[in-house]
Amino acid sequence: MVTMLIYLSFLAALIYWLGGESQLELKVLKFNKNPGQDLEEWLKRFNWERTTLNSSEVELPRYKFYSEVVETLLLLARKMGGKYQDSILFLREGLQTDLQSEKKNRELIFGTLFQMSFMVVVTWGFIAGASMLVEVKMNSMILVSIFAWQMLGLFSLLWLIKYFRKKYFQEIGTLWKVLFVMKSLSKVPISRSEILQLAGASEIEKIGQKNLQPLIEKLMHICQKSREQGFNSEYELSTLMNELRFIEKWHFELFEKRLVTVKLCLMAFFFLPSYLAFIFNLLGDLLALM
Repeated sequence: MVTMLIYLSFLAALIYWLGGESQLELKVLKFNKNPGQDLEEWLKRFNWERTTLNSSEVELPRYKFYSEVVETLLLLARKMGGKYQDSILFLREGLQTDLQSEKKNRELIFGTLFQMSFMVVVTWGFIAGASMLVEVKMNSMILVSIFAWQMLGLFSLLWLIKYFRKKYFQEIGTLWKVLFVMKSLSKVPISRSEILQLAGASEIEKIGQKNLQPLIEKLMHICQKSREQGFNSEYELSTLMNELRFIEKWHFELFEKRLVTVKLCLMAFFFLPSYLAFIFNLLGDLLALM
């Protein structure tokens, strides 16, 4: 019983650590309210008459780069006047798509964690049941070793999940930020150079993923034309966003396949050996009593 409580506490702490900035909202373990949903609700209720308020009074929820884009629009509205309902509506559409993708990610991750955790629970249930049936007292060091090996497996799983999330989605997030700011401000009467600066267009040069390079080259070409010729790139940006959405969907499929592979490897290396180790030690203790 004590072992199970320690296990559940350890698992809860690791899941909370895994959430990081994205603040995973699991269906069973809900640590924090989803900030993306808070931002969407805020945008639904937003009244443009409030653009004269200070940022502290606006109480804008923080979620990825979307909050930064909204802050930029509010700043321009206070500075230059005007209302940017079309830009906010466009941002809301992108936010809703992002929330749907995050929901799929959470469901996939939670499903994987649940399966692995269920294996641990079944293993310890079998250990407890077998120990009571045969009335053999197992070596406590063996039980601690089995528990530690399973915890190492769970920790490895969580670390790999975080690694693959960063690998497949972090740099895509940088591209989304640049594209959303540029698209949202494409009709705002400010210089193209200022738009590029607000969008942080220089950050795309640091992106190293090979499959994103063709899209990055197109975006850099658009940035150059905008800077040199004052080129209105609204249509071209929409095309790039459709391409990026396709790549993001492909990355999600890769992420899903990697999780399946990781799950099978960890089951074979950490969880099945834990179960077999108990069986062999139990048989050894029974033979010693004969």
